[in-house]
Amino acid sequence: MAAARSASAVQVIGTWAVLLAVWAGAAWLLLSGPVGRQALVDERVRVVEAIGGTVTDASYAALQANPPYWIYLSSGGRALLFPAVTLAVAAGLYLWLGRRGPGWLAALSVAVHASAALVAQQVVATPVHFVRESLTSPFNLAALLPFFDEGSLPARFFGTVELFGLWWVWLLAIGCAVLAGRPARNFVLPLLGIYVGVAGVIAALVVLTGGS
Repeated sequence: MAAARSASAVQVIGTWAVLLAVWAGAAWLLLSGPVGRQALVDERVRVVEAIGGTVTDASYAALQANPPYWIYLSSGGRALLFPAVTLAVAAGLYLWLGRRGPGWLAALSVAVHASAALVAQQVVATPVHFVRESLTSPFNLAALLPFFDEGSLPARFFGTVELFGLWWVWLLAIGCAVLAGRPARNFVLPLLGIYVGVAGVIAALVVLTGGS
C-alpha cells in the first residue's frame, strides 16, 4: 500500500511538472523576442489605463527598458496555473468531498489533471499572441462575443470568463464525480458558480476603480 501511494504521488507530481514545463516553454518562446516584450509593455499600459491611471512618456520608456515580465503571469487567465492556486483548488476539493472522500492525493490529482485545459489555452494562445502582438486572451467570452461596449460591466465580466476556464471547471466536476461516485451535474453547477462569481467580483472591482 505504501509503495502504491508513493508511485501515485510520483505520477501526480510528474504530470504537474510536465504541464508547468510546457507552460514555461510557451512563455519563453513568446517573451524571449521583441514582439513578446513589447506585448508586455502594451499590456501593462492597458491595465493601468483600465483602472483609471495614466502612463507618462518617461514611464513608458522605463517599461520598454525593463519589460514587466510579471504581467504575463497576471493576464490571460494564467494566474489559475500558479502552483499555489492548484494547491488551493485541491484543498477545496478535499474539504468539499469530506472525510470519507478518496484523500488528499486524489484531490490533488484532479486539480493537476484539470489544469491541462489551462495549459492547452496557453499553448494555443501563444501563436495568436505573436500575430496580434498582444497578451490579451483571445479566448475570453468578451473577445468571442463582442456585443457589449468596451469598458462596461458586462464587457469586463465576460472578459474575465475564459472558454478554457469553463473547460477546466468541467474537468474538475468530472474528477469530483469519479472520486465521489456521483453524477457530474452535482458538482459542475457549484464549481461554475464559484468561477463565475469570482469573475463577477473582479469585473466589478475594475469598473469601480475607474476602468473606462
